[in-house]
Amino acid sequence: MEVLNRMAYLILEDPFITAAELSQKLGYSEEKTIYYWLAKAHYQGLQAFKRAVVGGRFRLPAQIAKETVSQYGRLPVLDGFNADGKPILTKESLSGSLAANVLGKMAWRYHGPSQGPVQSGDLLLLSPLRDEDPAKWVLAGSTKLPTVLMKVTTGTDTCYIRPDTCEIASFNVAMYRIVQIVRNLF
Repeated sequence: MEVLNRMAYLILEDPFITAAELSQKLGYSEEKTIYYWLAKAHYQGLQAFKRAVVGGRFRLPAQIAKETVSQYGRLPVLDGFNADGKPILTKESLSGSLAANVLGKMAWRYHGPSQGPVQSGDLLLLSPLRDEDPAKWVLAGSTKLPTVLMKVTTGTDTCYIRPDTCEIASFNVAMYRIVQIVRNLF
């Protein structure tokens, strides 16, 4: 049901949203309409639906997944990057102790040649890179194969170096800080 999907997105954005706020954002005049849709989908009320959404038991369609924050105990998994280097989300997410104890905002499985500390099959936990970020290893998103770069800062100057050739690189796509590398040794 499209109404429940729209409600779920709003709950993921704000888990403390009320029925009145949901009805207002969805364009309904009364909050009892929210309870009508929940009862129709066999939920015992708004709190039960919220627990299902935040707990991952209510699945959203993959092509429009919009989960963006990890403080709800889930870390979204990326499918790749678009032409601007922006992440493309999947319906998958990491949960449990891994998602709860990282600083990253998203995860992506790297499949390509070894670049610096990153090897094929590594799970990279990423967060958006800011200018003042003290990160040493970054990822330049690209549609073909994202590039791992070493960030070098001297004073106020910052440059990015390709670890395989030691050449200075410049990119006009979104950059991400590599917060953690999870390597499967099996």
